[in-house]
Amino acid sequence: MHKPVIAKLKLLTNTCDRIESKNHVQDVEMEDLSTRNINYKLRVLKDYVFAVAENTSQAATHLERSDSERKKSKEEILAQVEQIDKNYDSNTHMPRHSTPLTEEKLSVKQSLTPFLGENVISAKDIPKLGE
Repeated sequence: MHKPVIAKLKLLTNTCDRIESKNHVQDVEMEDLSTRNINYKLRVLKDYVFAVAENTSQAATHLERSDSERKKSKEEILAQVEQIDKNYDSNTHMPRHSTPLTEEKLSVKQSLTPFLGENVISAKDIPKLGE
């Protein structure tokens, strides 16, 4: 959608250049004040059109980039969901790795009990800040 707009703006810039060059030849020959005024207005118009074309081009590039980033983030999210589905055990309604980790933590706690005593504190026992 933006490419035809940019093309038309560049065509308008080129048209301003051609008119300005024709008027410049006439201006040198005739020393006409109105021709100089027209040339000045054409230069201002050309600069404005060029700025609009540049901004349109930059905005279009930004939109294309953000579209590709959205697609990329969507693909990443789908990959994460797929990974979660692979790790989810539908029988226990828990992640597949949680049971072995819990048993491992329990065995570590039991092995430390003779050295530390019965008062081994777990992370759950520590109050959170602000409580």
